[in-house]
Amino acid sequence: MPLTVRLATAEDADQLTDIYFAAFQHDAISLLVFSRNTPHAREWWHASILAEITDPHTHFLCIVDLSSPTPSKILSYCKWNSPSAPIVLDLPTWPKGADIEIADHFFGNLVRSHEMIMRGRKHWYLEVIVTRPEEQGKGAAGMLLRWGMQRADEERTEVYLEASPEGKPIYEHYGFKEVGRLIVPLEGKEGVGGEKEFVECFMVRSATEKEN
Repeated sequence: MPLTVRLATAEDADQLTDIYFAAFQHDAISLLVFSRNTPHAREWWHASILAEITDPHTHFLCIVDLSSPTPSKILSYCKWNSPSAPIVLDLPTWPKGADIEIADHFFGNLVRSHEMIMRGRKHWYLEVIVTRPEEQGKGAAGMLLRWGMQRADEERTEVYLEASPEGKPIYEHYGFKEVGRLIVPLEGKEGVGGEKEFVECFMVRSATEKEN
């Protein structure tokens, strides 16, 4: 199954939206901020992709299997932000039905921590990486991760990302180190499977050393 990396386009927005909601169907923060009970969250996510996919500072990439019976089916996608991308501290208007308190707390802390940790240093930022649940374990996400790492190595820059505790060992295998974490209390929140807290790890991969 030869997998291929290609740039995503606006025509892919429906698939990218579907992949996000499938991949994060058990994610507590996603469930609280992007309610599955109304169409508003999906419409919001779809519109966000369309607005961001033409940004020259971002790179939406996807993985397809051109040898499969469905060569247009996207298995996995990511959003890489180049070193020229600004860290935007202003938060968006969340979709109707979102838990605004959780959204502002979680995403607000993400962007502030990103800015504080990197302190103006040039870096590539892996903002999003998701795979269809039925396509996991085939190496698609690894190809997307290495795409950005290769460019960072060529430019001798760092790489920054956020990861779940479960995903942390995967990134450590690629040389990332945890530099901080965010813990969000969830007690009293409905629809999160009884989880008492949500943990997000901040990780950095150092720039490669320059050759003599």
